[in-house]
Amino acid sequence: MEQSAWAALDGLDTGILLLTPDLRVSYANARWTEWHGAGLAPDVGVDTLVDGPEPVDAMRATAADGEPRPLSIVLRPAQADLRARRLYGSVRRGATGLVVEARAEVDDDRMALQDIARRLAEVNDMGEVLRTLCEIASRQCQASGAAVMRMTSGMAEVIVVSGDLLPARARCFEANGSLLEEALVRGEVVSEDNFSASGRPLMRAVPELSLGPVLAAPLRAHGDNLGVLAVTRSADALPFTQRERERLRVLADHASLAVHKSLLLQRAQSADRAKGRFLATMSHELRTPLTALAGYGELLADQVIGPMSETQLDVLDRMRSVTTRLSAMIEEILAFTSLEDGRETVRPSEFLLEDLVRAAAATVEALAREKSLALVVALPAASIRVTTDIDKAQQILVNLLGNAVKFTDRGEVRIVLHRAARSVRIEISDTGIGIPMDELPRLFRPFAQVDTGLTRRHGGTGLGLYISRRLATMLGGHIEVESTVGVGSRFSVVLPG
Repeated sequence: MEQSAWAALDGLDTGILLLTPDLRVSYANARWTEWHGAGLAPDVGVDTLVDGPEPVDAMRATAADGEPRPLSIVLRPAQADLRARRLYGSVRRGATGLVVEARAEVDDDRMALQDIARRLAEVNDMGEVLRTLCEIASRQCQASGAAVMRMTSGMAEVIVVSGDLLPARARCFEANGSLLEEALVRGEVVSEDNFSASGRPLMRAVPELSLGPVLAAPLRAHGDNLGVLAVTRSADALPFTQRERERLRVLADHASLAVHKSLLLQRAQSADRAKGRFLATMSHELRTPLTALAGYGELLADQVIGPMSETQLDVLDRMRSVTTRLSAMIEEILAFTSLEDGRETVRPSEFLLEDLVRAAAATVEALAREKSLALVVALPAASIRVTTDIDKAQQILVNLLGNAVKFTDRGEVRIVLHRAARSVRIEISDTGIGIPMDELPRLFRPFAQVDTGLTRRHGGTGLGLYISRRLATMLGGHIEVESTVGVGSRFSVVLPG
């Protein structure tokens, strides 16, 4: 066969394998070499290349009777760390032996990319994203090693590695003259056919590496250079094909978005932690002088230091109200930071639920009286005994009752206790301003308030409902809400009974 004909066979997406009548390889095109991970040696028995007897039995039968047969082949990889390929095709008798035509299960690049997108979308941790990326790149490009590297201030750093590149883990080298720099400058996939002999900076930094062909693709997203994805083969392996170069390019394009998303998430989480630490520190610092201020106010109100007029006592009473409100806001922020840091634990105890309801109602009774609101408590005739964290349950009820009183100007706030088959339900309803339907989805978000803006009438941190829902979840329950603008709202706390 002429050289041009062999070249044409190498360019096919279909794998062409020619076998002698005794099932030894006489020719394998480039697709078989790609699937196997190395060239197929002439005269090698096909039974040493595939798993299971079925495909070999089918080939023997075709050699005997000349009938074409379908094939399902699991092709063994040339190296133990490569994945076996499943092939589908057929075998027929040719002029000098057998002809096996096959296509790989992963030849559908669209399905491969869908798998890549799914795998990368499943992880958010940056380290896990990069490890998954190296694994996928090695498999897709039939490589024996992979790495993600980045460049900062003229130096390059190996972040994550697998396979042949393990000796380079966490190593730094000069970026100038490196394949990493070349990929980032050119903005395309670059290659080196014999990396060990190239004299590149990474080889000078890690001379124990034994690498042959290397491909490097830039990781870029939204104008940012995130690094480089590289795949490698051993010193005696065949060069990467044009198809594999294209696969690495497409993979790097998809992966760049996943890496960028993980970076943004990491920065957001870091900012949240910093915000939480700031809030906790400032709240602790504010709580100390507020406690002292409240103590001095009590001394003055009790006239321990000396007699005070009615006007002075009235001013002190207003000061005490403001101090109590500030203290409550600080406690909410401290509770929020404690929940976010995972420092809250459930300490269950057994108690009567009606006692809890009465105690929560007593906490907001004075505020309801100031607004001339009726505070109605409806309890069942039979006592309800539950086992849960009484402090957290009370905090939930006080938060919901406080909100109900705060957002109600006339009418009543009602708290009703019900028992169901396997749960208890505490309903807190009001005749207040109500909540628009489109605001309900954001109601339980931290720092969210329905009446936002500089002119909002009602104060608060916007943490009460968020904290209440988190605490209810910790207790194995949940919070439900129904509301009509201008009519009122009903919040229901459902706890295991």
